[in-house]
Amino acid sequence: MDFRRIEVIFIVVFAILNAYLFGSYWQYQLEAGTTSSSNSSENSTILKEMRNDQITYMPLSNKKMNGYYASATVDTSLKDNIKRLTDQSARVVDNYVESTLNEELTVDPKQPQKVLNTFVKNRYNIVYGSEYQYNPNLSTSAQVVYTQMIDGHPVYSKAGKLTFYVNASNEVTGYTQGHLVNEKQLREKSELISQTRAVTWLYQYNEIQNDSKVEWADLGYTNLLTTDNGVVYVPTWVIGIKSKSSTGIQVKRINAFSGVLIKKDHEVTTESSTQASGSTAASDDSSNVSSTETSESEATSASSSDVSSTTNSTSSATTEAGVEATTSTSTTY
Repeated sequence: MDFRRIEVIFIVVFAILNAYLFGSYWQYQLEAGTTSSSNSSENSTILKEMRNDQITYMPLSNKKMNGYYASATVDTSLKDNIKRLTDQSARVVDNYVESTLNEELTVDPKQPQKVLNTFVKNRYNIVYGSEYQYNPNLSTSAQVVYTQMIDGHPVYSKAGKLTFYVNASNEVTGYTQGHLVNEKQLREKSELISQTRAVTWLYQYNEIQNDSKVEWADLGYTNLLTTDNGVVYVPTWVIGIKSKSSTGIQVKRINAFSGVLIKKDHEVTTESSTQASGSTAASDDSSNVSSTETSESEATSASSSDVSSTTNSTSSATTEAGVEATTSTSTTY
């Protein structure tokens, strides 16, 4: 047997195989580069159209980010934990803490977090306060909002929100608190659309009025659907828009996986509510937030009901169903 010939044949075969694999990889890189370049060019064109419509925006990022579907449940043990709170009158209503401070806490309206950060972290002031972070996007002169986090991003949900009420003298009089527990990652991290893409898609959905400004675009987690096992949260670009025809900031939402518009926007900052009734305004905002977060599943009621029926078995099934619900929504645009 001619081993030398066999050796040469093997070398030639491996060389051909390597050449094929390298060619395939190079073609993939070229296609990926072409797609990326195409998306970048498309975004630039849309941003130019926005400027032509007198729409301004903060610096937008094309940075690639990742996220995952998550689940969490509303904390039902707050009633037991508020017993340690001091210098306040606290009670639990429908699994939410409602508290009035014995002595008002004066804050700087421009930087309320300087005083409240210390207050929140004290376990005798706020239950599980270390889990919350100040959210300037949702805060106003009438209310200061802190939110829980999932994967380092804020939860835009009443169930994970701590809201302080501020009176006309810049004094914090009390707060309401929702608390999420048992947060779980349902799937591996996947790539999300960029901040720039989310804003340009929002414009293409005709959700940004002419002569307005995109004040902020924040990646957070919002309610996708509710099941017997808890709430499924999805990465979401939450975008604040201020127009001359409105006294406040309109909040819009884009599913960060699919780019689908999550309908039912709401207004989170209205100057008219600043001094009038901080508690009422905050309560109304919370209900609006809640209705917004469930809107995606409402828009796909048939898919969502199917999801709910399948999520009782395993969290994996919940996640897959959630994906199907999101995908079905995208067909309407």
